[in-house]
Amino acid sequence: MSKTVILAVPYMYGLDQCIEKNLRHHGFDVINLCYDDRDSYYPHLGSRLAALYHKKITKNQDYKKKLKFSRFQNEINRKLAALGGNKADFALCIRANIYPKAIIKKIREHSAFCINYQWDGIGRFPDIIDYLPYFDRCFVFDKNDVAKYPQHRFEATTNFYFDFPVETENGSNGLYFLGGYEANRAVDTKRFIEEARRLKLPLDFHIYCKDQRARKAFGTEGITYLNRSTVLSFEQNLQKVCGSRAVVDFVQFDHYGLSFRIFDALCFDKKLITNNQTVTGYDFYHPDNIFVWNGKNLDGLADFLNKPYVALDPEIKQYYSFGSWIQRAFSPSAALP
Repeated sequence: MSKTVILAVPYMYGLDQCIEKNLRHHGFDVINLCYDDRDSYYPHLGSRLAALYHKKITKNQDYKKKLKFSRFQNEINRKLAALGGNKADFALCIRANIYPKAIIKKIREHSAFCINYQWDGIGRFPDIIDYLPYFDRCFVFDKNDVAKYPQHRFEATTNFYFDFPVETENGSNGLYFLGGYEANRAVDTKRFIEEARRLKLPLDFHIYCKDQRARKAFGTEGITYLNRSTVLSFEQNLQKVCGSRAVVDFVQFDHYGLSFRIFDALCFDKKLITNNQTVTGYDFYHPDNIFVWNGKNLDGLADFLNKPYVALDPEIKQYYSFGSWIQRAFSPSAALP
């Protein structure tokens, strides 16, 4: 009999659909409680005034979350009621603090084993600490948070790569990057783009930006600019990784973990170019597969790209697959990396 997972994750361009698809690929039934909460919701003027009061006076962050999710409450109740008084075997939450506490409490009550993966630094969103009583295990993306908050028993883990079959497409065979415009990594991004153009390396960059800052900073050659209506889904991104020559990754310096881009490259045996120096400490690192950029020039990159990809030990690669990751996460005793 299939085990059931309640899924509560951020609305991020089809991330929930990829996770649901991968859970089903591994034999789970899924109750998906992901909703588009990107826009604020005020059903009437009084709620807007109350939200302002709680923001400025009481500092209650939960009120605005309650308003956002009030639109979805009936559907959430209906989905959980379909369990018929039974509990789901597991609940997988990612960044549970995007939900009001009442919903996470309800998920806890309807699941036998409930975990959260916090892929933002605890210092960035410290309100997740208020949610900890609802979880059997809470994993963090930044291993420094384990030492920084020993009283909360956080467990460090990495991201993963999706291991369900992906439809391939004819690719660009370029240096592929997908990400949002971030002011704190704009200098590195611009320097990389200029160096790659100087070396006549083909770029296939896709950058999401709400305004013209990215276009003004980076130009247009080899770059596609995205908005809310044109942004690529997670699964479309996987297809583009599959058709690329190499994946490019720029670290955000308020994070000290590895981004999904690194694991996407690992999944499809693609070369990786990154300025995340910590990648050299992982067991899948090989200098012929991963070019660690010093943030200055790209000397040696052309030679790196011309070297063949070195196949990894299958056990090492498999360890970072979603299937292996979720098996460890749902085990009370299995330690994640």
